[in-house]
Amino acid sequence: MAATHTVHATAQLEREELITIGDHAEIKDYVIIRTYENPVVIGAYCQLNPFVVIYGGSGVYIGDNVMIAPHCVLAAGNHNFRQLGTPIRFARGISDGPIVIENNVWIGANCTITDAVRIGHDAVVGANSVVTRDVAPYDIVGGVPARVIGNRKDAVREPVS
Repeated sequence: MAATHTVHATAQLEREELITIGDHAEIKDYVIIRTYENPVVIGAYCQLNPFVVIYGGSGVYIGDNVMIAPHCVLAAGNHNFRQLGTPIRFARGISDGPIVIENNVWIGANCTITDAVRIGHDAVVGANSVVTRDVAPYDIVGGVPARVIGNRKDAVREPVS
């Protein structure tokens, strides 16, 4: 059976052979996914909302049921600005590893996720945050740079009947 995901007509996927999109995932308007050598893997039931940009330099792995709000950037890799004899634009890239976003994560609008960050399952990244280091499962982070501001387990309430 063929994969059942949707990619909006205005989305741009470069090097599609390196991009895997899970079943029932939604790639919304004007999403850009660019990768050159390493894979970008998007799990099942994910939602990448308008204007999300993914640079898959050293790889991006997104688990299942992940929501990424509009205007977020995931940048896996860096420019080697320490190569003084070469313009930064042409310096070879450097990276500490891929970006990994585990299952059931919510990333709020206007966030940036930097190289080699792992966001643990069931975590929340508050809007306008810059995530420069790993986020533990269930943690709620926010700010620039993002810091722990809570934990979802602490906020658990009984369902209303």
